[in-house]
Amino acid sequence: MAIRFTIAKRGLLPIEKTENETTENHMTDEQWLRSLRPRLEHRPTVDAVEYQDSSSRLPSLMPKGELIAALDTLQRVMLHEMEKGNAVLLPGIGTFRLSLKGGIEVKENSDKSGAYYHGRDVHVDDILFTPDRELLQQVRRFPVDQSPYGQVFHMDDAKIDTTLTELFATHDTVTHKDVSFAFELTLTHKRITTLLRRLVCEGSLVALGSGSQTRYRPTPGHFGR
Repeated sequence: MAIRFTIAKRGLLPIEKTENETTENHMTDEQWLRSLRPRLEHRPTVDAVEYQDSSSRLPSLMPKGELIAALDTLQRVMLHEMEKGNAVLLPGIGTFRLSLKGGIEVKENSDKSGAYYHGRDVHVDDILFTPDRELLQQVRRFPVDQSPYGQVFHMDDAKIDTTLTELFATHDTVTHKDVSFAFELTLTHKRITTLLRRLVCEGSLVALGSGSQTRYRPTPGHFGR
């Protein structure tokens, strides 16, 4: 299975529209094309310990309990070494090192003998990861589907109104997935979320529930109601 991607625009969110922009005007414009970039399609995070009995999962050679214990030991070893400021190498995986954040200020010695540099709120901010060279080379060989998913940057309000009117003609309330299928999967998950939030803020839709269970109902006077 090839990796899928969406299209993002440098300097703008994929769902943003600048004045007078139309798809027809920009599809073949070189400056427009240079502003676009591929972005990995949003996929769920997979717990590497929770192996599944299917052809798409690589089974573990260790019982789950032993694997969890080994990872716990490995984490404690990494913390012990990084607390000293050391970088930690996991053979075949890569190298982990700390990243600091903060400022530098100048302070006077208490005996007035001179000045010295001093940290201002210097703290550990992140862990930097450099992958193993062979691992990186293998990852770079992964096939990528060259047809982008959700490549439409914007859609005019008339199209949105028509599509949702047709959808609500057969549904009293709809889910995020219903709207996605109504647009024939041409919009990314994030764009559907942004569209629904905008319509709720504008008063065209009412959100019922929360999280992934949220359903949407049109307010009177909108989308054929």
